[in-house]
Amino acid sequence: MKEVIKYGNNPILTKENVPFHVNSIFNAGAVRINGKYFLLCRTEMPNGRSSFTLAESTDGINFKVANGPCLTPKDHKECFSYVEWGIEDPRITPVNGKYYLTYTGYSKYEPLVILTETSDFKKFTIHGPISEPANKDCSLFPEKINGLYWKVDRPVAMERRDIWISSSPDLVHWGSHKVLMEPTAGTWENDKIGSSSNPIKTEEGWLMLYHGVRELTFGAMYKIGVVLLDLEKPWIVKGKTSEPIIVPDYNFERIGDVGNVVFSNGWVLEPDGEIKIYYSGADLNICLATTTKDHLLSLCLEK
Repeated sequence: MKEVIKYGNNPILTKENVPFHVNSIFNAGAVRINGKYFLLCRTEMPNGRSSFTLAESTDGINFKVANGPCLTPKDHKECFSYVEWGIEDPRITPVNGKYYLTYTGYSKYEPLVILTETSDFKKFTIHGPISEPANKDCSLFPEKINGLYWKVDRPVAMERRDIWISSSPDLVHWGSHKVLMEPTAGTWENDKIGSSSNPIKTEEGWLMLYHGVRELTFGAMYKIGVVLLDLEKPWIVKGKTSEPIIVPDYNFERIGDVGNVVFSNGWVLEPDGEIKIYYSGADLNICLATTTKDHLLSLCLEK
């Protein structure tokens, strides 16, 4: 059993690693394809609006960033008005041999969820919004359950900041919305929660990272936890971590554009059960932490 261990040479990517001018690189979706690792990184451009840029690696640690963004707001054409202020925080989910991206589109209409698919991270088919505003933190399940696709997201409802789950016959039209999780009062996730990764299938259920936020006198503190959902009834929470597994410890996690934040929207499950968690510190960089599937399951199932 392996605890969650932060990589000793974090951060693994900063804006100094980007071969074109950006304000920052952070909040990357992650996937491994044929033994190669891909990060779809949020890059904030000099005008303050974000696009997505691909980074590649053979070992999951040392990444080479592409020479320019691969997906920008202008690429959205018919739904450009919903992403005019930027596209942010992609999750990558393999489904039926393709890769589906769920991410936040920002505009004067407030945040909402965009769905896009690709087979090579070069050409993209943009399906457009799959939520109404305000909504974000959307993650897809990688296969049908009981004949339907499923997603989780975090709608903003007056003072509520809960995670919801819904189903779809085709990944585009969604319904049967249910509340999945709500923040636990008086804890590290007191004020807000949201999904932080695509769910991964295990023998015990669906594992998913989530972030929790607590408002303190100096501002918000973001931390990362894990939840386990039932395999056949994913709207049922089987267990979750009572304490966060990743917290802001170091200066590169505490000092930045948004201080005291660790935030993830991508991880990779290795064949041997190791998990690589890609997270960002203070909205300025990309870092790595490693653990195992078994360890995260034990945290969710402990009594």
